[in-house]
Amino acid sequence: MRPLALALLAASVASGAGAQPFLPTERAAIDLVRSRHTDSLATVDGTLAYAERATGGAFTRGGYRVVRRPGEPFARVQICYRLGIDPPTCGLDYLVTVNPPHIEPAQRHDGLARDLEHGPRAFLRALAREADLQRQPAALRRIEAALEPDNPYDWR
Repeated sequence: MRPLALALLAASVASGAGAQPFLPTERAAIDLVRSRHTDSLATVDGTLAYAERATGGAFTRGGYRVVRRPGEPFARVQICYRLGIDPPTCGLDYLVTVNPPHIEPAQRHDGLARDLEHGPRAFLRALAREADLQRQPAALRRIEAALEPDNPYDWR
């Protein structure tokens, strides 16, 4: 009896019938991300507010965007921001489900979201590193971005 129940549960989740209750509304997804406690026990919203104050306006939040892709049992919440002279971007991604509530960075081991998860100081260091990259020529920036996944050093 138990294997049959597990097979029915797996079939309903795979067919998409059971996936709908796991998707949060847009407002709920944004609220879950904003109130998420990072590894340093600071909230995402608190860390972003601290970064705005500490950088003197070089880093500014733009807003939140919720993206749902067909077939995914989660919603993506993207945090939009502007840093220095670069155009605005939505480069901080979180994956969100409800029932049970679960929030995690889309790329846990790469990018600014990784540093945001390690707290305000690590996030400020990452923003300073990104601001330094803005001063380099565009060709050098593209080369460094292409080589970043193979960099054996963690410069955080």
